[in-house]
Amino acid sequence: SAGMGFSFSSPYLYDGMTFNGVPEFVTCADKLSAVEDCNGILICSILGTTWHDKTKELFPSSNLVIVEDQVESIQNLIAGKCNVIQGGQYDAPEIIVRGYGYDGPYSQGKISFTKEPLAMVTRDDDPEFAAFVYKVLQVLLLAETQNVTMMTASTVSGTTEFFGVTNALTAVGNYGEVYTRHLSSISPRLEVNTINDGETTGLLYSYPLGKVDVVGPGPIKHGVIERILQRGFLRCGIRLFPHYPDDLGGGQGTSFDNTDLLNMESCRALTASLFQRIPDNTSFQRYSEDDDIFLALENGDIDVYAGGEGDLYSDAFTPGLSFSRPYFYEGVKALSLATLIADTQWSDFVYWVTMAPIYAEENGITQETSDDMPLVNLFGTDLERLLRDAIHAVGNYDEMYRRTLGQDATRAGLNTLNVFPYGPQYYPLPCALGNNC
Repeated sequence: SAGMGFSFSSPYLYDGMTFNGVPEFVTCADKLSAVEDCNGILICSILGTTWHDKTKELFPSSNLVIVEDQVESIQNLIAGKCNVIQGGQYDAPEIIVRGYGYDGPYSQGKISFTKEPLAMVTRDDDPEFAAFVYKVLQVLLLAETQNVTMMTASTVSGTTEFFGVTNALTAVGNYGEVYTRHLSSISPRLEVNTINDGETTGLLYSYPLGKVDVVGPGPIKHGVIERILQRGFLRCGIRLFPHYPDDLGGGQGTSFDNTDLLNMESCRALTASLFQRIPDNTSFQRYSEDDDIFLALENGDIDVYAGGEGDLYSDAFTPGLSFSRPYFYEGVKALSLATLIADTQWSDFVYWVTMAPIYAEENGITQETSDDMPLVNLFGTDLERLLRDAIHAVGNYDEMYRRTLGQDATRAGLNTLNVFPYGPQYYPLPCALGNNC
């Protein structure tokens, strides 16, 4: 999303590339084998897609048959020009391939080799509409957790009225109803596309970085990033209670609650990304009330709020804010970094730096091996090391977690990685529809 002029909602469907086709060669593809009994594998690969980019990394070019689109892939499978085609769960299910006239043996691969979360896309110069789209999607999920359906939506009343989107539920129903109506006949609902109960599996899941080698614009004139660089330090707002000391120092003291230390580490990661590995150029500002923090953001007194509760209620009743993906779940709270949505470049920057420790842990990258993080040119070449510098400063998520919450802290539930074979990834924060949270 960085530098593209677009805003992306939270995903409404999680998918990924699998290899599909003649069963014996699908098994070969899942094993990443193109030798011995598998030397006859021929994979139709769709040019110009992330599927093609990934398949090129996995197999020799001699085993690839380049095609323009999925229709050509299926036609080649029918003609015997390839024995494996690419596709997600919903792109190449057997029912669709048979519909094109393929009558040979067919199976779908069991391994997803890419992450393909699908989202709604809006223009980033209309943050109010982007927030509304996000709200609608979250309410569809929230309604499913509350067993509110198309038929019962109009019977639920209250001050929030489904956060202003009752008509959406009346028109299409909750998320489960939408899925059943449009996709269940094609493919069963994967577990990753179900509601997390808050206990079974983790929610920490990094999104694919995309084409990070594309050179984007540098800090926009008079934008937050430019102001921070000119000022020489980041101003991070922290919500603390009165018994904490006024002097926050560099955030390394022992007088703070451990969750506050994790919030502060998240800001230090931001600072390191901006100031080439130097995390201590961070000024922490203490606030006792959320309203004071939001006002400080609006007035430009702080650049970011660490520990914002980025739930549906916050978005609905605090317009103008952008929340990163949550980096810590505690009870019914999900802690995020909050910024003003008006500066989309800064919001994007914060979003991806917050994602970096999760990405690092998923890929086995540590503080010592931070140079294994990809270079990112989307914010200009001067900031290409932003992900590497963040991890060099604070480490991957597990390192951050144990440094702030304790080396022996039990890490379970939502604060663990959601990795293959991927558990439920939807978690609309608990909130009774029609009532205040």
